[in-house]
Amino acid sequence: MSVLLLLGPLAVPARASAAPPISWRPCPAGQAEKADSADLADPVVECGSVRVPMDWDHPGGAMIEIAVARRKATDPSRRIGSLVFNLGGPGIAGVEATVDAADVFSAELLERFDLIGFDPRGVPGSPPVLCPAIPNQPDNPATAEEYRQMLARLNTYDKACRRLSGPIFDHADTMSVARDVEAIRAALGERTISLYMLSYGTLLGQLYAELFPRRLRALVLEGNLDHSLRRPQDFLTTRVRTSERAFHLFAEWCGEPSSGCALSGQDVVKVFDELRARAERGELRDPDFPDFVLTPEWLAGRAEFGMADQSLWPGLGDYLAVLKGQAAPRATREGEPPRTNQDPYSAIFCADFRWPIRDFRELVRLRDAVRHAAPHLRWTFTGWRDVVGCQGRDITTRYPQRPYRFRDGTPPALLVNSRHDVATPHEFAVTVSRRMPGSVLLTYEGVGHRTYDFSPCTRAAIDGYLLTLALPRPGATCPGVPVTGRADRRTTSSPGAMIRRQVWHPARMPGTDAMRPRGAGAEDVDAR
Repeated sequence: MSVLLLLGPLAVPARASAAPPISWRPCPAGQAEKADSADLADPVVECGSVRVPMDWDHPGGAMIEIAVARRKATDPSRRIGSLVFNLGGPGIAGVEATVDAADVFSAELLERFDLIGFDPRGVPGSPPVLCPAIPNQPDNPATAEEYRQMLARLNTYDKACRRLSGPIFDHADTMSVARDVEAIRAALGERTISLYMLSYGTLLGQLYAELFPRRLRALVLEGNLDHSLRRPQDFLTTRVRTSERAFHLFAEWCGEPSSGCALSGQDVVKVFDELRARAERGELRDPDFPDFVLTPEWLAGRAEFGMADQSLWPGLGDYLAVLKGQAAPRATREGEPPRTNQDPYSAIFCADFRWPIRDFRELVRLRDAVRHAAPHLRWTFTGWRDVVGCQGRDITTRYPQRPYRFRDGTPPALLVNSRHDVATPHEFAVTVSRRMPGSVLLTYEGVGHRTYDFSPCTRAAIDGYLLTLALPRPGATCPGVPVTGRADRRTTSSPGAMIRRQVWHPARMPGTDAMRPRGAGAEDVDAR
């Protein structure tokens, strides 16, 4: 890996510098996975592709096409350059988000930048990772034999994915995507680019800054992952402690008589504890999937998602209230949520992270540590998926964790993170900012993952930095935005809201064995 890092900055720009320019054309209907054809016909947005090696270690081998979209600056006379963005996932399509960019980024950024989105390798639009429609995530094994069976199932699943996907299954890692971004920069004809990277995209932004520091004009990292963290227990307990804190903030809000929450005036922590006990006895069914017996893991996963953004709190209150009033199910038939066969997540994440778990006894210790760190939730769906879900896989970890190696010439970066970010804990951002010379961490003092959508304070700081390169003062904070109940504007179904919710979502990974029944008013930031 150290050899790759040393050779990357020398070899890749030399090759990418000769890349042919992108042949832009109107985006055809269906180019973006979910946008309708009327939007794709918008002449403001153009589509194209960049040809890159399947395997960057063997650039003379097979080539693939990376789908790219461009929304040109609406004020060409004041254009700054290209702003390349990635909304994380891993596995969120950037072409679709470029079509919806007016709902994602401010009008001033759209005036001054060509906005560039791309579908990373493994995502439909670029060569996708395809998998069979069978359970593909870790369960919560009760015995060593169940653990062995889980590992065998995940390994078999990967082999099936490789047969369906072809070579891209083994080349969806973030190291490869970072080199794809450099090829995109060269094909755009830009000497430098600005990056806005969200959630899992921060891993991409961090690596691009390490490999190509002199190709960066500006770098925004919002909702940070820590790729230097190696111990699975540290990763799991940090995640679940943050979730537990967010749960108590939600419970405090929801229980207030004036909140408008469906459980207002009640002890919400007690309600949840009682629901978890009922789930352990198999007495609940998921309201959205009536045939599905609700497990404690699924209940915690639904709560984890519902707490991740304050705009979702009213909905979580509704969900828990329905469960509270639910009679014990009469039927004994076991069901499960619907499944999907588009699954780039594991092929990407498990190629980027290595979490050694020696045996079932160590797994039990990890599970006990999670339960100790979160006495009410007692589970982290996303953390368990990311650690235990990478065990036994037939996936090579091509870009494992290691200490950061930022070099001279790396431009000062702006990091943004919520104090109570369930998906990417604040502690992760603190570590990254300490390793990046000249960077500044702006803390949003509330709950949320992508704060740019709803905090005027963080939006002003991000826009100001991208436009002028002026960073907030070290230690700057933005106040939390109060929950406004059912009228919260962020509960809309706008493309921007949907993109924010797609960043991570337990329901995006349905049919998981972890959920199977086991038996029956903001102030400005000082940018000076």
